[in-house]
Amino acid sequence: MIRLSGRSALADEAAKEAPWYVLQVMTGREQAVCDALTECGAEALSPTRKGPKRRRRHKVLPPQDIPLMAGYVLVRFAMSETAVSALLGFEHVRGMLGGWLSPFALENDRVVRIMQKAGDGRFDWERVPKIVVVAGERVRIGEGMFAGLEADVVTPNNRGKGDVVVEVDMFGQKTPVNLPLAILEKL
Repeated sequence: MIRLSGRSALADEAAKEAPWYVLQVMTGREQAVCDALTECGAEALSPTRKGPKRRRRHKVLPPQDIPLMAGYVLVRFAMSETAVSALLGFEHVRGMLGGWLSPFALENDRVVRIMQKAGDGRFDWERVPKIVVVAGERVRIGEGMFAGLEADVVTPNNRGKGDVVVEVDMFGQKTPVNLPLAILEKL
């Protein structure tokens, strides 16, 4: 019951330069979680990009917006025990990156840059990057929420555009993440 009653704590306005936190959500439910958080008064973002063109019955369908980082939503709120507990009560929320006691925080200007670049189309599916990666290769994540972290390529993309699966060493464990090829840099 505290989780539902604590949702009003999410409406407490955070400072203008307050950090953003990364919520882990069920894949495909990023926008639903964003909408629910916004409805409660919290600031929530799910950066999007243009997805691949699709074909259906010999017709080319226009690309749809897809999440930049599948399974993650950015949220900013006035940090309190009640507010963090309320986040647990949202449907499709699986956890907070870094844990509830010491969450992973992103600076506000970094989130602004991510949103600008996503809006400019720099992460779009059809954008052809300058690198080609193979399985087992070590790469650095150059943009986005995980910028600066190193990763191992698990599933490369032989088309030269789109997404690849990498394993990122975060918080002492390897975590597989589906990332756009456009944000990776070779080491």
